[in-house]
Amino acid sequence: MMKNKILLGSVTLLSALMIAACGNGEKKATETTAAPTTEATTATPTTTAPTTTAGASSETKEVSLADTKRIGREDTGYVNVPKDWVEFKEIEGNNPQQYQYTADGYNVVTLTGYSKDQVKLGKNDTWGAELVANRLYTTYENNSEIAKIQGAKSKVIGIDAFVIQSLTKDGKYFFTWIFQKGDKVYTVAFDGDKSTLQKMFDLIEQTWGLDPKTPGK
Repeated sequence: MMKNKILLGSVTLLSALMIAACGNGEKKATETTAAPTTEATTATPTTTAPTTTAGASSETKEVSLADTKRIGREDTGYVNVPKDWVEFKEIEGNNPQQYQYTADGYNVVTLTGYSKDQVKLGKNDTWGAELVANRLYTTYENNSEIAKIQGAKSKVIGIDAFVIQSLTKDGKYFFTWIFQKGDKVYTVAFDGDKSTLQKMFDLIEQTWGLDPKTPGK
């Protein structure tokens, strides 16, 4: 099996945002809170996704930036990744609004930024992170490659964020953080194995920012 058989963030994000919401049938990415977790739920997904609150504890330790480098673009924001990661460009389906870095073609971080005029809005839609999160949740839930999914709430550099936590049928973790800064909604997606996700979790939540040189700014 090819390692890069599926990179969900690259093929579903844009299509989800360009399709108008389907009224009451749209799934909700978050509603209630539960115990923190870094794994996709084992429960069968419901109409309204169960949620967790991740990264909100006052005991969160500051992430080490040793052996990392800062990557990204002005339109997508920046984040720190291990220094041996390289820029990733897919042969097919590459979305110019996304910026991707990879460890090995299997573990990938995808940065994306969207302004209101880039997204198709329904008559009753309100632009913001919640709208984007709900559309993405619905899209992922309906993706045949997804085995488990749940919604979560967390923070990215102190900004309230929705987190969609999912697991693919072939055992790949796929987490997407969705949050708003200014007039733009940003997403940071990670897909790959559990051990790399655990390493990237704090890097994503503590180092994302719009400053190309300063983590978290």
